Amino acid sequence: TTAPAAAPNTAEGSGQGDGDEGGLSREERDRLLAEAQQALDDMIGLEPVKRQVLTMIAQLRMAALRKEQGLPSGARPRHFVFAGPPGTGKTTVARIIGKVLAGLGLLRSGHVVEAQRVDLVGQHLGSTAIKTSKVIDSALDGVLFIDEAYALSNSGYSGGDAFGDEALQVLLKRAEDDRDRLVVVLAGYREEMTGLLAANPGLVSRFNTRVDFPSYSAPELLLIARSVLADQGDEPDEAAAAALGAIFASAVDGGMADTLGNARFARELCQKAAAQRDLRLYAEHATGTTPTREEIVTVLAPDVTAAHQELMESHGDPAA
Repeated sequence: TTAPAAAPNTAEGSGQGDGDEGGLSREERDRLLAEAQQALDDMIGLEPVKRQVLTMIAQLRMAALRKEQGLPSGARPRHFVFAGPPGTGKTTVARIIGKVLAGLGLLRSGHVVEAQRVDLVGQHLGSTAIKTSKVIDSALDGVLFIDEAYALSNSGYSGGDAFGDEALQVLLKRAEDDRDRLVVVLAGYREEMTGLLAANPGLVSRFNTRVDFPSYSAPELLLIARSVLADQGDEPDEAAAAALGAIFASAVDGGMADTLGNARFARELCQKAAAQRDLRLYAEHATGTTPTREEIVTVLAPDVTAAHQELMESHGDPAA
């Protein structure tokens, strides 16, 4: 764990000083930095991602100190490409970066606006530019997180993808024009994001910081599941923990973890297991008896098995 650096006395690029109107106070910025560090520390796995984010924090912090002392400083907020499968913490890391940049005074608020193709593309040429601009405006002074960004460059459309191209052109221009007030994150699967950058050379020069998010291992998914259960006041017994571990091992070994959504899969499985536990207790105590406190908070192996069956059926795999 690295202790969070205190916020600098000056703010680069945001036009805000300590406690300026519309800006954050020194105490608020210190709090955001501490929250960002804690959120990063609390993330399970993702060690390469954590190292890269910590390096960015260190660079920006030192750049702010250099500016305070009148030294040249080249480090500024930059635009990112987050590449990796679903459920690997991309949105969470975008929120952490927003807090860091606000904590260092480089963005006024650091809020995150999430968007996809449908939020940016209009129904006719011309309307896309307006729609995209409105979304960008809402993200000013914060972070614009565009998930499945490769959907903006759909080469499968007959005659090309004029709407997606229009959105990308607006995005590129605003990413440059508003670079002091906006950080854009383009996110999606690795191969598709590589293809998006290859097909749009203009993106490469502006989105030159790539963060690759690895898939979770089975032990990491089990840690995530235990954390999810603990957060909702539950815990698995030994057999249930073994059942969860076996399910995650099967998903990872079978190459299904990315399809199922990694941490999202672990979270949904735990939520459904808790629901199955409640259903079981309701049936067992239908005569009016009251379950014990331990029964109420304990998830058993049959609850996990039933939850897994339900979840796999929802993914179109009834044989699981």
